[in-house]
Amino acid sequence: MMPDGNNRALVLSDGRPGHFNQSIALCRHLGMDFKVVDVAFRSSFARGVSHVFDFFGLRSRSLFSVGEFDGDFLMVISAGSRTYYANKVLAAKLGARSVAVLAPRGYRWDYDCLVIPDYDAAKPLPQVVTTPVNLSYLDERLVAKRVAEFRERHSAGDKPAWGVIIGGDSAGSKMDTGKMAEAMDRIEAMRNGEELWVTTSRRTPTVVESDLRKRPINFLHLYSEEPYNPIPAFVHLCHRLFVTGDSTAMLSECVTAGSAAVDVLLVSNKTEAKQHRFVQRLAKGGTVTVFGETDSLSREKVDLSQVAVAVQERLTKPPPRR
Repeated sequence: MMPDGNNRALVLSDGRPGHFNQSIALCRHLGMDFKVVDVAFRSSFARGVSHVFDFFGLRSRSLFSVGEFDGDFLMVISAGSRTYYANKVLAAKLGARSVAVLAPRGYRWDYDCLVIPDYDAAKPLPQVVTTPVNLSYLDERLVAKRVAEFRERHSAGDKPAWGVIIGGDSAGSKMDTGKMAEAMDRIEAMRNGEELWVTTSRRTPTVVESDLRKRPINFLHLYSEEPYNPIPAFVHLCHRLFVTGDSTAMLSECVTAGSAAVDVLLVSNKTEAKQHRFVQRLAKGGTVTVFGETDSLSREKVDLSQVAVAVQERLTKPPPRR
């Protein structure tokens, strides 16, 4: 059971969907109402000071700005380095429990609960809950809405479809555009009557989008032209998904919902350690296949239903010493 009190969470957003959507997913797994507010450090200097203040246990609202909110909250939840300090400050002010999603590097891990994927090398602390993938949540009504929106844009009838979900450059690596083109060539050559649906992201290089325009693709969405998100529809309608390995969030969404076999496209100029650990764990668990390494297909899905139970257990225990 959850601790006594109201059933609302304050979700802190750094403006990055890959972060705050995980906090929202946790709220939904917990069955909690939530309020999302933006938070930001007032300057890069303030961000640096926050690490020093946190080391000495100092809490100051002067270092960051936060959106308006009112009322009582049972917990403060956030993901991303720009939110972790504010999480502690606001939780203390509100008398709420603090919950960090992903590993809060650079800050003390004295939150009431931390929800961290295995690949993020979590510390073995009693308040830590580890997960096999990033947090996501299947909202059947929202999925139905997204599927209906997609069908208004494209109707394939009863034809099976393959989906290609393309990320791009990340903080530690760049997409190898030649490898991406070669992967598309192979996917096109493998098709046997299936429709091909492709979507890019805000990180996709321009040269990749230019190459896609020349290809015989049945449905092509270019993020640079429209920030529409067809991924929920792809996940639930496609028979097979090909996903670039640069985004743990995209892969997590694909291996926790739908029934499609998932292939990972390793098309970066170098593989970051975190992404490499993640892909290898998924491949070993039979939830993905690394494209080109085997002809077998992986359709196993990851079940996150027990995450809420583990979080509830952590939050019923006394908070860690601060």
